[in-house]
Amino acid sequence: MNKFLPSILVFILMCICKISSGQSDSLLKDMSLEDLLNVKVTTASRTLQEQNLAPAKVTVITKDQIKMRNYQSLLDLINDLPGFKIDDKIYSGQRNSVTIRGIQGQQNFFILLDGIKISSPTNEALPIMENYPLHLAEQVEIVYGPASALYGADAVSGVINIITKGLPSTNKIVVDASATGGMYGYINSTLYIAKKFSDRSGFVLSGQYSQDQQPDLSKLYSNDTLLSVAHYSTGTFNTIFGPMTPKTPFSSKYEAPTKAYNVYGAYKIDNATISFFTNYTKIPNSWSNNTHNAVYDKDVYMAQSVSGVAASLKRTFNKVTSGSMLTGTYYNLRPESNYRNLYTGMEPAYKYAMSLSVKAEQQFDYAPSDKLNMTLGFNHERFNTIPQSADLIAPVNTQTNIEGTYMGTTSYYRPGGIPAQFYHVIYQNTGAFLQAQYSPSKKINFTLGARYDYNSRYKETFNPRFGVVYNASSRTTFKALYGSAFMAPPPSTAYVTYGSFETQDSGKTYSSTFLHLPNPGLRPLRSQNFEVSVRQYLTDNLVLTVDGYYTLLRSLFAFADDNATTQLYNNMFQGIPVGYVEVFVNEGRQRNYGGTFQLNLQHSFGSILLNTYASASYTEGRRYGATNGAVGNYETEIAFISPFMARIGTDVRMGKFTISPRATIIGRQNLPGIKDTIGSLVRLQTIPGYVLLNVALRYNIGKKLSAFANVSNALDQRYRAVSYNMDLNKTTTDLLHGQPQDPLRVTLGLNLSLN
Repeated sequence: MNKFLPSILVFILMCICKISSGQSDSLLKDMSLEDLLNVKVTTASRTLQEQNLAPAKVTVITKDQIKMRNYQSLLDLINDLPGFKIDDKIYSGQRNSVTIRGIQGQQNFFILLDGIKISSPTNEALPIMENYPLHLAEQVEIVYGPASALYGADAVSGVINIITKGLPSTNKIVVDASATGGMYGYINSTLYIAKKFSDRSGFVLSGQYSQDQQPDLSKLYSNDTLLSVAHYSTGTFNTIFGPMTPKTPFSSKYEAPTKAYNVYGAYKIDNATISFFTNYTKIPNSWSNNTHNAVYDKDVYMAQSVSGVAASLKRTFNKVTSGSMLTGTYYNLRPESNYRNLYTGMEPAYKYAMSLSVKAEQQFDYAPSDKLNMTLGFNHERFNTIPQSADLIAPVNTQTNIEGTYMGTTSYYRPGGIPAQFYHVIYQNTGAFLQAQYSPSKKINFTLGARYDYNSRYKETFNPRFGVVYNASSRTTFKALYGSAFMAPPPSTAYVTYGSFETQDSGKTYSSTFLHLPNPGLRPLRSQNFEVSVRQYLTDNLVLTVDGYYTLLRSLFAFADDNATTQLYNNMFQGIPVGYVEVFVNEGRQRNYGGTFQLNLQHSFGSILLNTYASASYTEGRRYGATNGAVGNYETEIAFISPFMARIGTDVRMGKFTISPRATIIGRQNLPGIKDTIGSLVRLQTIPGYVLLNVALRYNIGKKLSAFANVSNALDQRYRAVSYNMDLNKTTTDLLHGQPQDPLRVTLGLNLSLN
């Protein structure tokens, strides 16, 4: 990878030297580096405070940075964050995997919009793409580490909070619209409208729509036989189970398009706000499977949506501020969602899931003096969910009772097949938290807090937090932090069902060789995190930040033999004998440790202003316990991490022109497959890392119109990401040996701002 570093540095210097001069109107020029690094945040403590005093590691991306870097999606933004590893296009249903400090998966963090959760209410790991809005953001706050002491379940690896723009300062209507198009059929459009009626009221309405035909990976990686689609024209797949010729038609070419949209609206009057949000994703479900064992077709996809409404009210009584909120959120895995792979005989197999939550929340902030601030909150939430179904022979009809038939069970004596088991789960959670922040002097701030939750599924949880922020001087800040968190077992995990049935007598009797079946007794995953950080101003324009962490995870979710653990089924399911029953259990523990070295520099050359940032992250970890039903002690490396990652970028503005080159350097990547065992250590297979160079350019044509361009993967690298169950030792496999990623892509766009 080092051979690319000189070209990256030369490219950045060339971009800086070639910028033309002009007059800047950006807020970025008026903000010092201290201002940029100390924006006020709310996510770390659920109260407004300076970023430097927050009892957590917090990164803030401002609206100016979003615009200068031309971020089209939340995925673009988090790809530039220290300590984040993105594995894209790897799995059906969730598309990508986001690993933060070695903790893998979207189920371990959640996404807020003005403090309201807009990821799945029951914690399905959803795709991160254009389904989450950035075009309406005033700033995006990213909190690293556990936050269950404030937010409850699932805030294990962090919280991402999109803070929307406030109402306009005048009664003029504000309109911001953009249209983007580019290579491989990519289009993206956004619209933001805000109107202030009076000092008391106003509204915001925004939307985004994106569509991507996607590169043909079978052509771009033509030397990889696992991606060849030559057999698509014959109609017969040479799977690892033997030749299969499906009856249902499919395209003779590689197709893997995506689609996403989001819509947001809010009406504000005095201190009350009523808002709604909805999003949608449609993604291929064949990613990570090779083309001989799965169908890459535009009609084979997973479609999911999240919709929510919220009503909130803030009031102040002397020194007490009250915040009340009522929210309702609905998640839906659309009934037309379907798989086509060797496990379904290459025929469509359909899925369905839904969940609904209603939540009432109350928070009080009390500040009896300048030195003490206290926050008390409590909430009650009720859930109603049908976890993701097994493979079904036809789409569920949601207008009637939810019912279906297991894939592959129709036969001569049983033409209706075996009725599918749907689990209807209703449960509730009640939680309360208390936090106190005390500053005996301007130099030091203490935070102490805890949250108690009682859940009707998995009973009690208690999560404390503690933090000390010490300002040794105006240039030096120390933080020492402790936090705990838990991930509630998602119903989609606790109740997941998959496997197949067979009959040898035309449907008189059935059997199964393997089934994965529900374990409703699954308990939460728990975590504890210890962290220290130092921020040092080396000069007024150069800041060094160093942080280190140590995280302990326990009660992990692991596959196990039902007979050896839960004994829920005794090799029987719905009266059908099963050779091997697999379930999820809580087993094993994991420790992660690492740190980040980060530099921020603000400098100028004449009228050229630059804000440069660079980071180097190290992450390592070990998992202890049994795996895949095995019993015994072991220590294994953890998958989905790159021990070494680095990022460097600069936002450059001169007059009407801006450019933001950003380089991402990812070291070797750990696959789930086992390489070897040395003593008690199980070492994992690895695939090479990569270097990405992304460049954003923008030119202000006038006060209201600007043109922009994005160049992603500017070095046109052929690189791969990590996916589940990949094993390089398996030559006969239904999976790829690393998921191929996008080549160089260029998009162009226009942005219109009226106010």
